[in-house]
Amino acid sequence: MDIDPTTLRWFSAVATELHFGRAALSLGIARTRLSKAVVDLEAQLGYPLFDREQPSTQLTDAGRSLLEAAPELIVAADERAAIAAEEAARPVPFRISFVPGVTITKWTTEWEARHPDVPLVVVPTPGDEAVSVLRESAVDVAFVRLPIDRDALSAIRLYDEVPVVVVAKDNPLSVLEEVRLAELADEHLVQHPDEVEGWSEIATEMIEGTRPDLPEPASVEDALDLVAAGTGIVVLPHSVARLHARKDVVARPVLDLPETQIALCWLTGDPSDRIEEFIGIVRGRRATSSRAAGPGVSPKPSTGEKAPKAEPKKPRTGAKGAKGGAKGAAAKTPRPLGTARKPRPSGGYRQKGR
Repeated sequence: MDIDPTTLRWFSAVATELHFGRAALSLGIARTRLSKAVVDLEAQLGYPLFDREQPSTQLTDAGRSLLEAAPELIVAADERAAIAAEEAARPVPFRISFVPGVTITKWTTEWEARHPDVPLVVVPTPGDEAVSVLRESAVDVAFVRLPIDRDALSAIRLYDEVPVVVVAKDNPLSVLEEVRLAELADEHLVQHPDEVEGWSEIATEMIEGTRPDLPEPASVEDALDLVAAGTGIVVLPHSVARLHARKDVVARPVLDLPETQIALCWLTGDPSDRIEEFIGIVRGRRATSSRAAGPGVSPKPSTGEKAPKAEPKKPRTGAKGAKGGAKGAAAKTPRPLGTARKPRPSGGYRQKGR
């Protein structure tokens, strides 16, 4: 049982003096406060520390045992309190997760430049855990690949990714620069058919019911091993295929498959200043922007304060204001729209034939 070190010191003073008044005087606190602290300690322990049937203050056997153990308990409690204080003083990190293939370096670099005193924790997350780490508050924001379950989540779409088909290097499809889904119809899709839109409608193995009953690969690496061995093909977002690039396979864009979308997500509600600040970084907001309200950024002026009105600019006069005019002369009146410029004096234009 953890006992507050201050309470232990107060108990030790009473147990040593065997007098509440003298102990309170030595501690510099009120006697009533000291008495209440001892009563609360007895309630916490579940047994009395002082024999109240005696005419003077006397310890019970349990009280004498606690007095003997008090110095060691106080040292241990002080150490725990010091550790807790040290942890509380540490800056709380800002935590970001991202799914494979997403590059977030430009945003994390900008964050670190603006807030070098705020630790940044970056967590690579499998696609099927991208939302769960956010809902469990394991991270503050998450870069995810849509679609996802948007319940209780806010998101901003960042960019789209082209889907590619990955085939073995000796596959005839490898000589093409780009393909359409129909050109893949006779291939075996090593991943689950539901992962490729329209596959069930065009694939021979699905239409004829000849799809082999093989276990689905547990990871992208396993899928690419099967592709390299000539077992079939796999369709991936371009960034994921690039992340797992290898010499025995090639990737080609699939023109008629929908692009996948990358988004930044956070829990719906009133986002913290840190989340607002990171959203601003992702959106390209500058550190000096008045909308940036995160750590290290000056807040907007209160709405009650009115900004001073800028003084109207004086008409430009003189040599700088009126081009070619005498110094101090008023600026020329602009020519009304739609009116023709007056012709120059004789000799100002070259005559036809000269």
